[in-house]
Amino acid sequence: MNTLYEYIDPITSPYEAFCFDSDTDKLPVPAHWHYYAEVLYILEGTVRFTIDNVVKVCRKGSVILFPPRCVHAIDFFDRAQRIRYYVVKFDPEILPGHKREDGNLRSALCGIGMGTDLCCFMPEQTAEMDLPLLFEEIIKEYREKAYAYSLILGADLCKILGKIIRRWQKEGHLPAVPEIHPSYELSFDYIAEYIDQHYFEELSVEKLASMCSMSHSTFSMNFHRRYGMTCKEYINATRINVAENMLLFSNHDVAFIAQEVGYSDCSYFIRCYKKLKGITPKQMRKSRQ
Repeated sequence: MNTLYEYIDPITSPYEAFCFDSDTDKLPVPAHWHYYAEVLYILEGTVRFTIDNVVKVCRKGSVILFPPRCVHAIDFFDRAQRIRYYVVKFDPEILPGHKREDGNLRSALCGIGMGTDLCCFMPEQTAEMDLPLLFEEIIKEYREKAYAYSLILGADLCKILGKIIRRWQKEGHLPAVPEIHPSYELSFDYIAEYIDQHYFEELSVEKLASMCSMSHSTFSMNFHRRYGMTCKEYINATRINVAENMLLFSNHDVAFIAQEVGYSDCSYFIRCYKKLKGITPKQMRKSRQ
């Protein structure tokens, strides 16, 4: 079964840090999501990435932030180019948090998922924030794992995120925290995983709401606050993203893929795909060949 959810153990691996190189590592990176946040620094080349179905392009010197729970993918912009970038993944729960909203890293990462336009920083922006040395230090500390490396790594990571948040604040773009009751967070995490494992089945909002012991209206209202879309839109987006991975990484025809991800009508699948991605499945597959 194809799924988008990527499991990472926060106990054994609260951090991951490495350098991606297209000469030895595989692109495209398929669409996926996880509970970790992820931040990239582009060292070489230009990448095309997708975050919650919005396509963006970043060149050398750019920084990309993938918030927790967002569906994201990475691909070549020009296959003739070599792509290299630093990757830092981390569990948001390790970040310092406090009741004041000023500088609260956890709250900011929750809110940024509601405004994906804020996730990309161009070279002229990152140069002002002086980020390259911090990324280099994190990669070095994670690779060598010398005594107290996690303290130094965590401090450098907080500096990167702090500078990002400060820039948001100066530009008047500090993301708003979704107004959802904390008791609902675990329920919606469970529902997101359930949808990822059962997207090919008939899924009704009524059934998912009952699984959380919520009324239809309470579930729908808070789901939209949490994910910025309705539950039906979320289910459809999950199916389309799984279909895109199958288009990229298999030779199955469009009709077969439509059936596999839960669409009995291939024509309806194609319409849904084009509405979300802007092109048809065949056009997408042809453009990536």
